Amino acid sequence: MAVVEAFKPKDLTKLLHPYRGEWVALSSDGQRVAGHGSTPEAALKQARKKGEKNPILMGAPEKAWGSYIL
Repeated sequence: MAVVEAFKPKDLTKLLHPYRGEWVALSSDGQRVAGHGSTPEAALKQARKKGEKNPILMGAPEKAWGSYIL
């Protein structure tokens, strides 16, 4: 049986700040923004053009609330 590594919460506030109110596609490791846009489709299209096969899609909050991947 494979052991699954535990995930730690990751604060994305600074990373997502420039994209407030937009859809964001993060790299599969969650380290960088691979695409963004006003729709999920636009964000995914940009990410796939950059070679991301499994981007993490999320909406960036409009307010300065914290954004975390759990």
